[in-house]
Amino acid sequence: MNKITFDKIHTQTKQKKLMEMMQLSALACHDIANTNCQSSTCPICLSDDIFFYVEKFGFKLDKCRQCQQIFCNPMPNHEQLNCYYNGEMGEFENQFFADSFENRIPIFDYRIQIIHQHLKSGNLLDIGSAIGIFIEALNRAETKLNVSCCEPSKDACERLSKRFPQVTLYNDWLQNLPGTMQYEGISLWDTIEHIDQIDAFCTKVYSLLKPGGYWFFSTPNTTSFEWEIAGKDHVQLLPPGHINLFNPKSIKILLDKHGFELLKILTPNGSLDVSYIEKLIQSTSKYDANLGVYLKERFKETDFKDGFIQLISQTNNAGNMLVIAQKPE
Repeated sequence: MNKITFDKIHTQTKQKKLMEMMQLSALACHDIANTNCQSSTCPICLSDDIFFYVEKFGFKLDKCRQCQQIFCNPMPNHEQLNCYYNGEMGEFENQFFADSFENRIPIFDYRIQIIHQHLKSGNLLDIGSAIGIFIEALNRAETKLNVSCCEPSKDACERLSKRFPQVTLYNDWLQNLPGTMQYEGISLWDTIEHIDQIDAFCTKVYSLLKPGGYWFFSTPNTTSFEWEIAGKDHVQLLPPGHINLFNPKSIKILLDKHGFELLKILTPNGSLDVSYIEKLIQSTSKYDANLGVYLKERFKETDFKDGFIQLISQTNNAGNMLVIAQKPE
């Protein structure tokens, strides 16, 4: 697997302009009245044990003590979301994807291997295709899957149709797709965190899958190494884009609730986490304590501790040396 790092997949232009573009886009969204009410329960486990977590770009995010879900509360409404995805921010993100296109292909190589282990042929619906990096990776992998794309961004769809004229393309929200369609597989890459009406969304995905069909998706893991260190400063706290942020526990609850069987959760690309945390700790000492607390807590977990033991041994960082020398002939 190619080593994937933060700077490889996030262009310098994006890193410099992201906060500026988010502020501008959020202001445009706030100009639209939000008719959604604040919820008193978690959208995943329905617990009322929720608390205010952080405010970003004028949107408040709550957190559930029971399943650790982080969610926008109140959720932005459809008009605000449409403004975000079809406004300047949507175009900015699409251009960023274009500029980092080749560097992002390796992200999908491993995912495609996983898909092909379960599904070698048939119809695959890719939801939130953006400008089609995944589609290009599938083509290069010489997939036998028949791929369709569902993408609400008009700008992204124009780019998609030019690059992949053979792909069936729906410039629409998933909820508007005809219920008569059915697929052997559905993919969703870093998109579920953007979904507001999560239960309706999962119900739709379930209805579009044939019996025995697979749902493949990725999303940020808010109980991961990088999230534990970055905390409320994490770069992916981006409402009204990211409005439902998951972890393995909340994912399982969501899937169980909607009748899916959870086969496996994988967390590849650890190099991305490490490179992101390296950027943080090299820029300030603010996160040093978080790093220490993270290791202290993880050492209570046998699997983590055993893995760490292997790591320091393999990298010559253990406290005892075995030296082997030879006198040259």
